[in-house]
Amino acid sequence: MSTASGLVPCPSFSLPNGLTVFGLNENDTLNVYRDIFEDDCYRRHGVTIKDGDCILDIGANTGLFVVFLNKLGVNARVFAFEPAPATFEVLSQNVALHNKLPVQIFNVGMGRTPGEAAFTYYPRFSNASTFYPDESPESALAARLYIITQIPTLGFPLRQLCVVAHAVLPMAMQHFILERIRRYHLKKEIVTCQLWNVSEFLRQHDIAQVDLLKLDAEQSEEEILAGVAAEDWPKIRQIVVEVHGGPEATRAIAEMLTQLGFRATIDCNPAMPTLALIYGVRPV
Repeated sequence: MSTASGLVPCPSFSLPNGLTVFGLNENDTLNVYRDIFEDDCYRRHGVTIKDGDCILDIGANTGLFVVFLNKLGVNARVFAFEPAPATFEVLSQNVALHNKLPVQIFNVGMGRTPGEAAFTYYPRFSNASTFYPDESPESALAARLYIITQIPTLGFPLRQLCVVAHAVLPMAMQHFILERIRRYHLKKEIVTCQLWNVSEFLRQHDIAQVDLLKLDAEQSEEEILAGVAAEDWPKIRQIVVEVHGGPEATRAIAEMLTQLGFRATIDCNPAMPTLALIYGVRPV
């Protein structure tokens, strides 16, 4: 088990519910907080969390889901995975500060097969860090439009610049400014991360049942699901997957889960409606 001993303290932020947590930046921290605490997005459409559950948290980010589990008052066993070293450091410190559950954290990503892979880390927009960066024109346009919705959360002077641009400048100039903001926030660092896969992990840790597989891995979801061997799917009782590949990928994953015996429900992510959440629950 990894611990936070010897780590340099990260910035801390006060959440609307009164908790203080460590984070990489305030906006990313608050966005994840709203998803998990306010929208309760991992307990919808029949998904439950109770005492004795075994939970795999793939894409644990800074650990707010672990903090949430502690506030639920359930005695769940948690295995949390986060590939980015800087994000894992924050996860470690939040676990050290808030956790009282049997939690193990791992500085690895999950994929189809074990190995290593290049990971794109965005220090100024850590929630978008990914093994599969999308640098297409369509993705850039979507990001610019997303920035418009996030204007109230931007810091000075970006917020003021966007407000003025949106009010008085022609559309071409607005997009020029938004593109500069997008590139500023998506300044990237490439790090090499270790990859495991789900089935190998289950065997190594002798896990007979996974009560909740929580998967939020920024475009890695299809590769991670491909890393679950056919004989291991019956061990998974519930699954929640955030899908980044659009409607076609969402339908494909939902259909796959249905064929595997889950009751699959598609919903939008409350914080970002362009992304889908799929809830899979095995009938009792």
